[in-house]
Amino acid sequence: MRHARLRRSGRKRGFVLVTTAISLVGLLGLIGLGTDVGRIYVARNELQVFADEAALAAGFELDGTLNGIQRARDVGKAGPGSGTAVNHWNFGTQTVSNVTTQFATDPHGIFIDTPASGTGYRFIKVQATASVKLYFLPVVPGISRTQLVTASSIAGQCQQEALGDGLAPFSPDAHDPLSPSFGFTSGQLYTLRWAPPGQRNKESGNCPGDIGYDPNGTGDRGYIDVGQGSGNAGLRDAIVNNTYNLTPPLEVGDTITEVDGQKAVNAAMTERFGQDSDLQAATFSQYHGNGRRLFTVAVNDAGTPSKIVGFALFFLQPSPCGTKNTSACCAEYVGSAVTGSTRKGAAASGLFAVQLVQ
Repeated sequence: MRHARLRRSGRKRGFVLVTTAISLVGLLGLIGLGTDVGRIYVARNELQVFADEAALAAGFELDGTLNGIQRARDVGKAGPGSGTAVNHWNFGTQTVSNVTTQFATDPHGIFIDTPASGTGYRFIKVQATASVKLYFLPVVPGISRTQLVTASSIAGQCQQEALGDGLAPFSPDAHDPLSPSFGFTSGQLYTLRWAPPGQRNKESGNCPGDIGYDPNGTGDRGYIDVGQGSGNAGLRDAIVNNTYNLTPPLEVGDTITEVDGQKAVNAAMTERFGQDSDLQAATFSQYHGNGRRLFTVAVNDAGTPSKIVGFALFFLQPSPCGTKNTSACCAEYVGSAVTGSTRKGAAASGLFAVQLVQ
């Protein structure tokens, strides 16, 4: 009897041992599966962060030129701020290196590697790929020891129809309100602040691009209210600091609020110019500054009342308003504006913001 009990007890212990071993194998398999799948998930998230940030940073480089395409390609592949955590994966231990870039004129259009020109190419697609090493899943037949993980992002310059923050308190009159470029010529100087009516046909009374053109209304000096009111102090803050934010923002089709009177903005314009890191560039094509010589303005239709037909980027010249308050304030018409950028946009005209679209 005693030997029978011992045999039954031994069989129980053997069964428990076998069951425990099988359970441990299964548990270790689940842990291994979770570890490898987790690594893949983390790697994909890291690559997605890189692709998003790289595409956004590259979108600011697109300016309608092949040089802009190349700059965007370089930024897209390297990522924003070389050496930052965004540019790394595998828990921050490896630099993202396998990256491709493509460009398109439409976020839903055909993306190509090398455009023949930069004109109209406003969107970039960044795709990052990495090989994740697997430790447990390869025990299953047919599963490789590495897994390719890919993330992609599309960003670019999306057109905007309104702006409430960052507008300069000037509104040039469009020579052709129906033209996408308002009848302006890139590189030409146009009037931001008009001379008084009696001075407009005299020397320094107008800017080269406006010779022979007279703005609507004898009291129109070119000032508009972007939230600063009509006082000189407010105008100075709006010009130098862009301290005003319109709620709601100005939209295409809105009637502008003109600010009449002489005003004294010569010193403010010179102060704004002097804050730039590039005081030597004679034209925007030579410019490499910090953006203080750039103004984003609302262009109006010169009607009665005047309405906004679009937005544009202008570049300040040295001593932009001359030495007299009766002189015109001149600036170079650049073309399309991109909020937050020191470059023009890739489109010929309009207002844009760099955004993720996919």
